[in-house]
Amino acid sequence: MDGFYSEVIGSRSFASVWYWILLAVVWTRTTHWTLGVPYDDARLGHKAGGQAQQDFETLIEINVRKTINMFDSHNVFFTAVAAFLLASVFMLGFWFKIQFMQAGFLVLFPLAIVGALSLRLAHKWHDQPLYGDDLYRAYVLHRRIKQLIGANAILFTAFWGVSQTLFSPYA
Repeated sequence: MDGFYSEVIGSRSFASVWYWILLAVVWTRTTHWTLGVPYDDARLGHKAGGQAQQDFETLIEINVRKTINMFDSHNVFFTAVAAFLLASVFMLGFWFKIQFMQAGFLVLFPLAIVGALSLRLAHKWHDQPLYGDDLYRAYVLHRRIKQLIGANAILFTAFWGVSQTLFSPYA
């Protein structure tokens, strides 16, 4: 029994089932929530129209306003902290070959790209608000881009993880 627990709850990132569960949960949640609104609400608003559409538009408007206000008041600080953390995790992972940091970077870096794209869409919507079908199309396009980034991130992480597990003797 001891071997089973050390295999399932091991500290090696890429060989641990918990890392892959975390990766799946992170990307599932990231693609389901776009601009702070779940995809179910967007789809319901588009199909049903009426009050559901107004609720979807209101949720988008509230979340965009909150995002813009938060980021505009602290944009330099957020950017500096994110760049420092990403650079630190990258250096620790790939320069010093710490597998846990490699795994962390392979989760955080694509999320940073998605966050920047979401912030760009929020600014774009704030400058020129969209409603109805135009808003739904922009929402779905952004969600598809996030899914594409997530799929590529998972694929690259899988290849990197397998190479680290197979070719690093004491990883």
